[in-house]
Amino acid sequence: MTFTLRRAVVVAILFGLLIPGFISSFITLSRQQDSLLKRLNEDHQRITEILVLGMQEPLWNLSPDTGKPLLDSVMSDERIVRVIIQDATLGTFLEANKPERRLGKLKTISQNVTKQGNVIGKVTVEMDDGLFLASVHQYSQYYLISVAIQFTVSLALILALMHNRVLTPLKRLMTESIRLAQRDLSTPFEWKREDEIGRLGQSLEITRQSLHSLFAELEAKNHELEADIQQRKQIEQALRASEDRYRRLVESTNVVPWEANPAEWRFTYVGPQAETLLGYPLHIWYSEGFLTSYLHQDDRHLAYKLFTETQEKDSTIEFECRMLGANGKVVWVMLVATAIPDVAGERHLQGYLIDISARKATEIELNHYRNHLEELVEQRTKALAAANKELEAFSYSVSHDLRAPLRSVDGFSQVLLEDYSDRLDDPGKQCLQRIRRATQNMSSLIDDLLNLSKLTRSEVNTQPVNLSEIANDIVHELQSMEPERQCHINVMPNLVTEADPKLIRLVLQNLLSNAWKFTAKVPQAEIRFGATHIDGQNAFFVADNGAGFDMTYADKLFGAFQRQHSSQEFEGNGVGLAIVQRVINRHNGRVWAKAAPGQGATFYFTLPRRIERAPS
Repeated sequence: MTFTLRRAVVVAILFGLLIPGFISSFITLSRQQDSLLKRLNEDHQRITEILVLGMQEPLWNLSPDTGKPLLDSVMSDERIVRVIIQDATLGTFLEANKPERRLGKLKTISQNVTKQGNVIGKVTVEMDDGLFLASVHQYSQYYLISVAIQFTVSLALILALMHNRVLTPLKRLMTESIRLAQRDLSTPFEWKREDEIGRLGQSLEITRQSLHSLFAELEAKNHELEADIQQRKQIEQALRASEDRYRRLVESTNVVPWEANPAEWRFTYVGPQAETLLGYPLHIWYSEGFLTSYLHQDDRHLAYKLFTETQEKDSTIEFECRMLGANGKVVWVMLVATAIPDVAGERHLQGYLIDISARKATEIELNHYRNHLEELVEQRTKALAAANKELEAFSYSVSHDLRAPLRSVDGFSQVLLEDYSDRLDDPGKQCLQRIRRATQNMSSLIDDLLNLSKLTRSEVNTQPVNLSEIANDIVHELQSMEPERQCHINVMPNLVTEADPKLIRLVLQNLLSNAWKFTAKVPQAEIRFGATHIDGQNAFFVADNGAGFDMTYADKLFGAFQRQHSSQEFEGNGVGLAIVQRVINRHNGRVWAKAAPGQGATFYFTLPRRIERAPS
């Protein structure tokens, strides 16, 4: 017999409610019966004991009348059927019997009556359990009726809930599942319940949406597939037309396609352009041993290597070679070859022949110009060496021939000031002092020019250099020359890089001296030397809060004899920054500046090696 879900649930509920109900009722009734029976026995025992105590005096005094009230009181209990009080000597002392009260079984309890240690009588009480059984039966009926009512109400409620919350939603789920099976996907399934069946219905709605999307995608894919099939047919037609065009295009160019069988050393296909390339008819190209006959003898080893050595699949080899034309001229070609397996798996060659005679002629001409250029470079190098020698001679002449007159002028001016000062008036002394300053400036200018010329010719010997130590030495020198001046100088410690020690000292000497000079008129002068990171590159800098300059003229800043301030404001000959730029360029670095009038200036420079920090 096949159970439906409703029948299975009903049977499960029946068994689930009846069996526990029967067990619970049996246990409850058994406990109630035991409790009543125990109370009956206790009452029976208690009544007997009351009679034993109450009959001591009547039996002792042989006075039945005094014991009669107690006996009547006991007999007022409907459960007592018979009471017998016996005297130990005389026999029956008092007796009461109501046989009509007997409805069930009698329970008898006998107990001796003692007085001063002597047994003076005996009390016997007979109690009927009929009322007890009647009350137990009535209680059982009431209990079973209440259990039956409870079972009926529970079953009704469960069936109603099952019908409303389970069977009806399941029937709806079955209906909607049939709709899904029939591909009715247009109507949505609306489930607002939040229980398990509601979530199942919502999952069914998600399934419907997924199937709806899937069928829509499949339909779109079918349309796309039909379009692809149509498009493929068009592509196949276009491909055939393209192959025809490609064949015509290849055969109409100067590039000669070819195929060859390396085992037979002959071409299996050659484009018709080959007749124009060498001037031979095509049947000669197909002859066996064509390459060995019409390749230049100095290039035949290239063909041997191509046709005899094993070449990897789909790898391309190309080389330039010379072929002998029909009119006796040599034709340069670029031979491009690719090894591919044929249908039988045998090695097969295919490629192109490209006429490169014009390019080769150009290369020969370029080689001629290159050789001529090398000769020209050699001549210019010799001329540059001669110019350097002349520059050295000029430098020697400047350092000796020009210094001597300057020393004389400066020396005689000093003699006049020292020996004839009493004969000169103040304007005359000022003129001599101006002459001395001019000669000293000119001597300093000659020194700077010589330094510039030496920088161009000197070699750069790089080695690890601690720029912080060099900067500190220069700062101490500047402070020792003007000890009374207050200036806060901060040098970042342990900046190590690779540079020429002598040349890089010139850079720091000029930059720090400029910063010292242009902060002379600032009340709270500050000078900083350190390193930073700019545009992905490490750079050193010297910064001050001095006079600064206008960035409009920054392009002239590193030129020789270029000044941003007048000599009356700040001393100098305008060569220091030119020396800085020359040294940094010799190190393949870069130098630049940022400034504003009255807001100080910062000079940056880079060196080819990265900045390192020495151990503290």
